[in-house]
Amino acid sequence: MSNQKDKFKLVNEHQEETEFIVPEEETPSFEDEVKDTIEREKKAKKQKRKKYLLAALIMFIVSLVLFGFGLLWQWEISLMAIGDALWLAFAIELTVAWILFVYNHNILSPMIHGLKSFSLMIIGKRPKMDYYSYMKKIQDDPIPSFYFIVVFISAGILLIPALITLFILI
Repeated sequence: MSNQKDKFKLVNEHQEETEFIVPEEETPSFEDEVKDTIEREKKAKKQKRKKYLLAALIMFIVSLVLFGFGLLWQWEISLMAIGDALWLAFAIELTVAWILFVYNHNILSPMIHGLKSFSLMIIGKRPKMDYYSYMKKIQDDPIPSFYFIVVFISAGILLIPALITLFILI
């Protein structure tokens, strides 16, 4: 019997020792929250700036490669050849941007899915997904608009020297 009293004593002692008061946590002051918010905004702006500069650099390199390809294709360096190479680079970039834009808005989805289904039927296979699933996949996971906007802007920048060379030659 004394053994049982000791057990209860230990339980009671243990309960007396524990406190049910939750210690107060330090809440950050308003000034600290404002500073944290400002720092986060500065970091976001810096990352956005880096993203835009990287995109501009990549599109500049792509434009130079397309321009160089246009000059090599003609195997000539004259004002007419430079203008033609600029128009070629502009046309390719505008086409890529337009295709990305149209794909993102499901404009050509019936034609793409139809051609794919038709070609698979000729071979004797079934398409993996139906038209509705194909459209939903594009709607749920679109290409970020940042990409085609950057390509449109790059094409617009190429248009300016292409027009200048066109008007010089006229």
